[in-house]
Amino acid sequence: MTMLSMRNLLPALTAVLLAPWVACDQPQVPGTQAIVIPATAAEGGAQTVARPTLVFQDTLHAFGIISEGHVVTHRFSFRNEGPGQALIADVSTTCGCTVPKTWPRHALAPGEEGVVEVAFDSQDKSGPQDKVISVVANTDPSIVRLHLVGEVLTSH
Repeated sequence: MTMLSMRNLLPALTAVLLAPWVACDQPQVPGTQAIVIPATAAEGGAQTVARPTLVFQDTLHAFGIISEGHVVTHRFSFRNEGPGQALIADVSTTCGCTVPKTWPRHALAPGEEGVVEVAFDSQDKSGPQDKVISVVANTDPSIVRLHLVGEVLTSH
């Protein structure tokens, strides 16, 4: 390699190696723009396309009053009302005490049903709780927020 090409390679290599640290300062927001399913994608991307809709039986589960240390699980059931296939890209929560356990990882045909199962661990929690679970999909709306609400009593 000549000295001139080494000089051009060094800035490019530096940029590639520093990119992950620079990107760490930016919030990571899940999106659905990269999800393309032929049944719902527009040719050329410029057209407005009807996106499928996930209809949840409930978006809020009130677990009542529990003692600290109990784990509450709930299954949020839903149905793809179409048009086209729906694909859940991500299920995330607002804190580590609430964990999404299962959700469909495959495209759901219109009329197909699914479940998002979550668990809330009340260890080291007290008082009123509202845990938010965000379901990100190629749907309208693109984010559905589910809630686990209730109160945790401490044993002190």
